[in-house]
Parts: sequence; C-alpha cells; structure tokens
Amino acid sequence: MVYLLECQQALGMSNNEISHGHISASSQYEADRAPFYGRLKFKESGGCWSASSNDANQWLQIDLRSSYTKVTRVATQGRHGIKQWVTKYKLQYGDDGVSFQNYAEKGQSTDKVNRAA
Repeated sequence: MVYLLECQQALGMSNNEISHGHISASSQYEADRAPFYGRLKFKESGGCWSASSNDANQWLQIDLRSSYTKVTRVATQGRHGIKQWVTKYKLQYGDDGVSFQNYAEKGQSTDKVNRAA
C-alpha cells in the first residue's frame, strides 16, 4: 500500500517544491511567459509558458534534482482562461541535462497527444 501512495505524490511542479531555477526552456515569448509559468495549475499571468517560436524545436525542461526519480504520471494543461495548448509533444528523460532519451510506453509512439476540450 505504501507503494501506491508514493505513486500518487506530486514531484513539485504544482506545489513549488521544484524551484523556478530548476525549470528552463528553449525560449520564452515575453517576461510573463517564463518557463516557471508552465507549472501545473498555475494561474498567474494566464498561467502558461510560451515559446518565442511556434515550431517543433521548442522545449520545457524540469530538473528533478535526483539521479533517480520514478515518474508515474505526467499532466499537461493549456493556457489558463484562453483556448491555447500544445497539441503534440515528446516526453524525454536524461541524467546530465544534455543527452536525452525518448520515453514511450510499450507498443506506443513517442508522440504524446494533448486532446484538450
């Protein structure tokens, strides 16, 4: 039962246990679209990170500050109060901040599709 409780705990994006300095991005559209605005359930200033370019080369990186962290779920959301969201993304992981591997569930593509309502 303890294992199940561990899998339900947030890693720190929604409760600020992961500091702003551990969230980085390829770019940002303007000051109020900084990477840390990409936190889950964050509503201030529209609650979103926005890249300066709309292309497939943009990324948001979270440093979990541990060589081993078991991630059991990933949640994404669009911009608070406005119908804007990423429609497709890849989830990658690595331990040096430079080299990354694509994550894919068995039998699935590496593409993750965000089907917002």
